[in-house]
Amino acid sequence: MNSQSIAPCGLNCALCWGFQRSKKTCSGCNSSGAKTHYCTVCRIKTCPEKNGNDRLLCSECPRYPCKRLKDLDKRYRFKYGESAIENFRSIAEIGLSAFVAAEEIKWRCPQCGNLVCVHREKCLTCGEANPHFPPNPGKPQRGTNK
Repeated sequence: MNSQSIAPCGLNCALCWGFQRSKKTCSGCNSSGAKTHYCTVCRIKTCPEKNGNDRLLCSECPRYPCKRLKDLDKRYRFKYGESAIENFRSIAEIGLSAFVAAEEIKWRCPQCGNLVCVHREKCLTCGEANPHFPPNPGKPQRGTNK
């Protein structure tokens, strides 16, 4: 994980299922390598307000936080326990490098020490519960899906 792991929307690409999976791996939003379909058509990354600068952080936009970012933030907070807007607040307070260092510690599996996936309830490596994954009653449990 490094500063390039932080997507323009404020989410951490290193925590994504597409980034962590073993087949058809996504290289992250700020990379020129392979990406998932969703990332190639992302309307936040290609927002017209960015004037063609697809790496510009949304927090640097005069319309921040816009409806698209608020909707993404709400979905990720509810479904996965990560907040793009909170990430931007932390970056503003402590700086990007310190934020990435804190993320590296925060998202480590308490059992095996590997990064947990924000999209999975359990560690992809050892199956330990992801401590950040929000409980969602009535939703079927997902396994590690290696």
